[in-house]
Amino acid sequence: MSPSEPRKWPWQQPTTNTASGNATIGVQGTVIGDVRYEVAGDDPPDRKYEVAKSCLAGKMPRRAKQLIEEAVIAGLVADGARDPLVNEVAYYWTIAALSDQSFELLEKEEFADLERAGRLGRNGPPDDWRRARQTITRLIACLQSEETSGTLDAEALDGFFTEFDRLSYDRRDEIRRHLDLILTGVIQDRLDARFAEIVRTQRTAGHREHRVWKYFEPEPEAPRPKVLRRPEWGPFERTATVCGAAMCLAGLGVAFTLAGLSSVTTTLLAAGGILLSCALIAYFAPEQLPARYSALHPKRPRPAPTAFSDHVGQSVERQFDKQAPRSFGQRSAWRMATLRFRSTLANEIVDLYSEPEVAFGAIDWLIAWYAAEAAREWSAGGLDDRERPFKILALLAGGLGLCFGGFYALSEASETQAGITLITVVWLAIGVVFLAWGRADVRLVRRYDRAERAEAQRRLTEEKAAYEARLAVLADRPDDDEMARWLDYDKIYLKTLAMNQYGLANRDVIAHAILPEATPNARRARVVGGQPRFSAYVVWVFLLTMSGARQVAVKLDFPTGIASDQDRRAFRYDAIASANVTESGIRFDDGRREVILPHPHGEQRAPQVSSLIFRQRFSLSLTNNETIVITVENFDAALLPQRPGDDEPRATPDLADLTGALSLLEAVAADGRKWIEQARIRHGYKPVGDEYEPDSPDDEQGGG
Repeated sequence: MSPSEPRKWPWQQPTTNTASGNATIGVQGTVIGDVRYEVAGDDPPDRKYEVAKSCLAGKMPRRAKQLIEEAVIAGLVADGARDPLVNEVAYYWTIAALSDQSFELLEKEEFADLERAGRLGRNGPPDDWRRARQTITRLIACLQSEETSGTLDAEALDGFFTEFDRLSYDRRDEIRRHLDLILTGVIQDRLDARFAEIVRTQRTAGHREHRVWKYFEPEPEAPRPKVLRRPEWGPFERTATVCGAAMCLAGLGVAFTLAGLSSVTTTLLAAGGILLSCALIAYFAPEQLPARYSALHPKRPRPAPTAFSDHVGQSVERQFDKQAPRSFGQRSAWRMATLRFRSTLANEIVDLYSEPEVAFGAIDWLIAWYAAEAAREWSAGGLDDRERPFKILALLAGGLGLCFGGFYALSEASETQAGITLITVVWLAIGVVFLAWGRADVRLVRRYDRAERAEAQRRLTEEKAAYEARLAVLADRPDDDEMARWLDYDKIYLKTLAMNQYGLANRDVIAHAILPEATPNARRARVVGGQPRFSAYVVWVFLLTMSGARQVAVKLDFPTGIASDQDRRAFRYDAIASANVTESGIRFDDGRREVILPHPHGEQRAPQVSSLIFRQRFSLSLTNNETIVITVENFDAALLPQRPGDDEPRATPDLADLTGALSLLEAVAADGRKWIEQARIRHGYKPVGDEYEPDSPDDEQGGG
């Protein structure tokens, strides 16, 4: 992997990110407004339980387990009750404890969770939830028996599959997705035969290719009515207008009187030319000088540039470039024809949507709509204002005629009374300045121009129609559960693909780890409190066998599910020189924010509830000087939603599937082949009937 720069996406505030070595850096994204993962401390237990189920569907099992525990403690269900809900709670508690965990790295904490879930549902009625939990119990028993005896009990395995086949499709799908790291070897071989077709169909189910892009689109901002700007008409403007008009009339009167003493005829011709010039200016100026006369034109002077105004300007250029013709000649003509429109559109949007400022990207749909409308007008010849050059020439002719007539009158007057003429020039200059300040001409034009009011209403109506159409397009935006499900099936598919590349069967793979890494130019979005989703990944698949590790990196285009640019590498465990995981984030100790820096020498602190890890960087160095670097982006600090006055975010995403894979790779890198034996030693709990208990006090002390 090579260093790369991230694209600054429209909806993200500009930031500066750097990368060094083989590291990749994060991409920017948007937060989707959704409360499925939102829960407050005083919420009732049933609300916490519903959020826990949502977290499981979105592949955030650690947070789900925490919420289930809180709901049970708060009285959601009683321990050992006969309420049918107790089976469902116990089942999801079991799933949350084991989800995205490698069996080799299960600790006492997970077995204790299984024991508590078993006690909770021990008296529940016989239903699909209870059978599903007991099926998982049977699976763990098979695996622990295999660790103890070294062989897999065929009869127990047949019993597991018999119970598994009796479960509903939803329960089997949940077990397959959440326990993928546990389902290895012969168990995986038999499950793959059942699920091969399901994986193929579910990867593209739900019109994935046509809907995924909508997940990354910001929520569109509703159109705002155009502001019809009225010129101020206060005491200063009134005084300036009266004084300016009086001085101009007096100056012109004196100038023409003195000029008439020389030649009445030429003076009358000059006066007529001045009147005609004023008529031309009055007729053409309002249309050709919208910055002064149009009530719809954005306010002037323009405020200082901001990040939002920069984004709007870039978005306008980008959307109009998309609509531009391909040929060089037509493209140049297009840019010339839309130059004024692009500038005005950018100023209008900044003017309307900067106070209060909308989220970056929330108004891009409107810019894209105007660009498409301009393209349609261009195709129909509507953007070619063939009369505009003549109107500009007429306006210039009026200005030149006015200047020439005035100059003639003043030159004739100076021949009669030079001193008085000089005073007249000063009067006229001051009078013109006062009239410009008073803006009486602007007030007069806007008072009688009703067309702009109709134009503002017409544009608002069309924008609202376009907004409704945009909402209709995004109506089937996939939810976070679907995004998580598609990614899970992609992982299963890519794991199978990697095994086929190496000619491995599931029985050859002791354990595996899958790490999806965002590509540098990927689009990014997440639900509040949810995991970040990306439009493109580099998926790293590690297959751990007795002889060594097999690694495959595949680029995954998430909207289509197409995998490409495969890179394979195989190495023995003794070829691993070192492994390092560094974390970056923020700690909230004692109500204060403290940046978490990567620890020196690869030393890591245990995760804490008060810590938010933004980025994890896994580095695996081999003895042949090769280095595998994977950067896992959890979420951006800039995207964390805050309550007013709160230091901590309302909800933080759970990266259990990623941290579990990192833990497995760390263990393998540190211990080599011994990690298998050490994992077996750690398993001090074994299943007893439908519950879990420690073998003995010695076992309990030796576990973990």
